[in-house]
Amino acid sequence: MKTLFSITLLGTSTLFSACTNNDPNPVAAETYQKTTVVYKEVAGVNQDLLSMDIYHPEVNTIERPIVVYVHGGAWAVGDKANNIDNKVDLFSSLGYLFVSVNYRLSPSTYSSDPNRIMFPTHNNDVADAVAWIYNNINLYGGNKNKIVLLGHSAGAHLVSLTGTSNTFLPDRGIQLNQIKGVASIDTEGYDVSAQCTQGNETYLNAFGSNPTQWLAASPIHQLSSTNAYPAFFVAKRGSANRINLANAFIAALNSVGVVVSEVNGSQYDHEGINDAIGAPGETTITEPLKDFLERCFQ
Repeated sequence: MKTLFSITLLGTSTLFSACTNNDPNPVAAETYQKTTVVYKEVAGVNQDLLSMDIYHPEVNTIERPIVVYVHGGAWAVGDKANNIDNKVDLFSSLGYLFVSVNYRLSPSTYSSDPNRIMFPTHNNDVADAVAWIYNNINLYGGNKNKIVLLGHSAGAHLVSLTGTSNTFLPDRGIQLNQIKGVASIDTEGYDVSAQCTQGNETYLNAFGSNPTQWLAASPIHQLSSTNAYPAFFVAKRGSANRINLANAFIAALNSVGVVVSEVNGSQYDHEGINDAIGAPGETTITEPLKDFLERCFQ
């Protein structure tokens, strides 16, 4: 483990474990700090791509539930620092640790280079990050037995596959149902095989040309009634086809006994549904997500 740096946030978060704004004896405000950790090292790879930001109280007095966020960007762009201020505020106010993860990226424009970054590299990085969290987060006051994965767009695909594949977490000694929940925010990536078969260059860039790999990368094709899975939260929006893709995944989860909470956020565009999480006064996505997390962390 290598800690790159630690930054104390300017703001504080008042944690309300059993009180309201009118409580005459509110819980004292806590100052959260950001610690950046390299979760693995690969020769020739920028350490920032293999790092995570952990937002945690300065004083770790209790073991807290953990929300692990994986950013989107077509598996090709994006960063762990993008669009997270409201998320940090929200999850800190709920008494959770928040961890935002980077991973290696595919080329930013379509490439057929067989040596490019593509599946399964993105998912291996995310799985290594989750394994690091599971094995080390107690150092920052986190409870490894209360982890929920949250992702938007490509990140939603990555957390959905991490929570359904028998390859990524089990190969690292973590059973799928040891993760308490997966929250997937607006992705078309539930069936990668279908996207690649249709010639979608964004997907071909990230997943290559091997149909066997396409199936292995598809969350909807991982599900089996013999496995135990985390609970799922699926936020969907957009065109009828886009919503149908999410509905098909929800139905597949239901068919193997997975409890799914779903919300339609079609009032938002693709970026807006992510920005909505934790936005002041936002209820369409934030409130159902809060309820989901509370159930997962019971």
